[in-house]
Amino acid sequence: MKTLNVVHLSDTHLCAEGKLLHGTIDAWARLRAALHAAKHFTPDVVVVTGDIADRGAPVHERAAKLFAKFENELGCPIIAVPGNHDPQESVNEAFNTFRLSTGPHIANTVHEIDGLRIIGLDSGGYREARGWLDAPQLRWLSSLLTQPAPRGSLILMHHPPVEAMAAELSGRGLANPEDLALILSGSDVRGILCGHFHQAGVGQLKGTNVFMAPATSYNTNAYAPQEILNGPESSWFSLLQVDAQSIRNSPIPVRHGTRKNKNQIASKTTNATRARIPAHSRETSS
Repeated sequence: MKTLNVVHLSDTHLCAEGKLLHGTIDAWARLRAALHAAKHFTPDVVVVTGDIADRGAPVHERAAKLFAKFENELGCPIIAVPGNHDPQESVNEAFNTFRLSTGPHIANTVHEIDGLRIIGLDSGGYREARGWLDAPQLRWLSSLLTQPAPRGSLILMHHPPVEAMAAELSGRGLANPEDLALILSGSDVRGILCGHFHQAGVGQLKGTNVFMAPATSYNTNAYAPQEILNGPESSWFSLLQVDAQSIRNSPIPVRHGTRKNKNQIASKTTNATRARIPAHSRETSS
């Protein structure tokens, strides 16, 4: 079996037309740049783990059309689940048009990519920090997993079922991870893909790998005393390579704008180095 390339996007935080995220970030341009960058890795599937909108903005119809456009350009499905910024049922039939079946919520989907089963879960939590998997979803998932897939399964959800490393993000993941862990025990699930924390990370839920994607919109600054926005180049996604024996995961930076000359590149490198100085230092960068 060939290695499958899974491009993992998350937390696009798309705003209503004409508006910038936090007044400075063109989230639509960043999403398009990430999807264009995905072409370089010849993905077999692209997954989007929630917060498609920012604060419930009415963008989902437009987002679904953009995903359909890039499904044609990339030649692969784009699978999406909602996050806590997405109103209930906003990730609807316009998304996930390659689904094989649907669960108790419209965003519950099953796809199969060359023997790899990908299961979408809706962890809800609209306008709340924490998410929750309700009983109907858990029963549906348990029923699905009674039959293993040829390459195993991946789960998509927005809220990580593991605690964040950053204190500012503590208590913002999945509220009932033990319920999920009980169902996954002994199953063919090889990994859980999620977002929400705006930081790349890897964890384990009682032996099941958890891959947390960075955000295409913005990512948090690990050196800051509290959650703040990173600079204009802070747009990332993850690439997972799945074969019969292993899953390899790597965060990938998204390039923005046009090609820079050597002097501009050198200047950016210097600024990037200074930006890594801890926040408590007297020296700061603009």
